[in-house]
Amino acid sequence: MARGGMRYGAGRPGHKAKDAQCLKVDVRWFKRAGMLAAEFPRTWAWSDPDTGERTASIGVRVAHGQVHLDFTSGGAPIAQRVGLARTACHKGGARDWFLCPCCGRRVAVLFFRWKRFACRHCNQVAYRSQSEDVCGRAWLRQSRIEAKLGPDWQRPKHMHHATYERLWQAVVDCEQQRDEWIAGMVSRLLPGGMNSLV
Repeated sequence: MARGGMRYGAGRPGHKAKDAQCLKVDVRWFKRAGMLAAEFPRTWAWSDPDTGERTASIGVRVAHGQVHLDFTSGGAPIAQRVGLARTACHKGGARDWFLCPCCGRRVAVLFFRWKRFACRHCNQVAYRSQSEDVCGRAWLRQSRIEAKLGPDWQRPKHMHHATYERLWQAVVDCEQQRDEWIAGMVSRLLPGGMNSLV
């Protein structure tokens, strides 16, 4: 049996779901909403970012150091218990964590897949950036940076000039990184490289 080499299908299989495709619960969301300290059941809902319409909901109850999640999947009611942990922060206070029901690892986010909430490793969930090439990652990074800037990359009011210069340079770096990647792809695909386009 052949091993290695450049052949179709030789890379990693793309069987992992992307994080944006999965429902998820974040312990930080629950803490901000006061759900970790509540003594009565609460409801957490997800909504469509475009329409604002509710797409799914889940019952949440905290008791004896565990979060009880009650939801319906495929018409069947499911009750799942997730452990909670707390670690001390260096500058005081404490940070809450979920304990993954499958592996017991401390995580902030649990993803829903295969009719259960679990960490991204157990549920085989990948971040979108992990499946992007260099050009795609540069676009993602640039879009995050541009969200901090004003229209046409203008400096927002009250932003420090040094911060603005750093963000503006990061956008330029992203564009340069994409240009270099595209030039490299053209050089590999065309017999004469970039010279054949002139």
